[in-house]
Amino acid sequence: MRNQSRVLIVDDDSRNIRILYEILGSNFELSSAEDGESALVKIKEFSPDLVLLDIMMPGIDGYEVCRRIKNTEGSSNIKVILVSGKALTEERIKGYESGADDFVTKPFDMDEILAKVKVFVKLKSMEEVNKLKTDFLSLINHETGTPLNHIIGISDLLTKQGGLDDSISESLNDINVAAHSLYDKINKILFLAKLKQTTLVDIVDMDIKDMLSEVSMLVDGEDIQYEICEGLSLKGNFELIQKLFVYLLMKASHESSSSIVCEVKPGKSLGGVNGIIVNVIDDGRTLNDAQLRSFFDPFYIDDIMLHSEGMNLTMAICSQIADIHHGSIEVKNNETSGICVTVWFPDG
Repeated sequence: MRNQSRVLIVDDDSRNIRILYEILGSNFELSSAEDGESALVKIKEFSPDLVLLDIMMPGIDGYEVCRRIKNTEGSSNIKVILVSGKALTEERIKGYESGADDFVTKPFDMDEILAKVKVFVKLKSMEEVNKLKTDFLSLINHETGTPLNHIIGISDLLTKQGGLDDSISESLNDINVAAHSLYDKINKILFLAKLKQTTLVDIVDMDIKDMLSEVSMLVDGEDIQYEICEGLSLKGNFELIQKLFVYLLMKASHESSSSIVCEVKPGKSLGGVNGIIVNVIDDGRTLNDAQLRSFFDPFYIDDIMLHSEGMNLTMAICSQIADIHHGSIEVKNNETSGICVTVWFPDG
């Protein structure tokens, strides 16, 4: 097992290699190469997390080595810091175009180079962990999806046939409900993981009033009171914004004992930026400090004995959707009962 991150130093000047060994040797496992061709071979053998790559070398230069590292399967995730004796803007631009992650100049500033190497090694590690999480979730989805579909399909079929003993019918219903719940949670976990790696696409202008009229058909909207300022529009991904409204209103409906208010109006962010404010207000239970702090935490369980709703995935998804749209979301208690979830979206 590797105890230290690995750094490959590539430089045709042995003195520079010795200096970098002195700077980095106590923090990383090191190896070196003195030309581009040797570096590419060494990468396969040494599997570095980061390459400190000199630009001017005999044979292929650092730019070309960097391009090959970044365009080769198995090495594209290696971080590359280019090293040059010059600090020209043209060199930096060419370096970034070749795929380099950063740039340092000679003579070396010990604190700077050590700090940069630490940052990019940590970043690579975090990226690998995130990929591992996504791969794991995809594997779970693949391995559980088919059996769950079988369970749901067979239990649905048996339930519809009728003529079963009451106790058997009740057990089948329990199986069906549990399978549907698990299937829903797995899909939401995967959707949340996907959102965390998503950039905003398919942006459209949408009328808030028209949006909410569609949303009301997707939720039980009889007890929802809409207070919407005329002429408000929002720019974003329609599917994601719609999902956010559906989840907020369904959550409020679940908690509320009577009516729910969905208020949409112009408003400013805490920083004073113009935008649109959405308040979803219910008259259910109020929350304690821990519950308020953890309201958007996907894995927070309020009461281990009463966690029929399981993980708070829908609110975590709403938070991520707001974040993708450069907005914000918060929750607070009402003066008498229930809570108010407030979402702010920027104009345009």
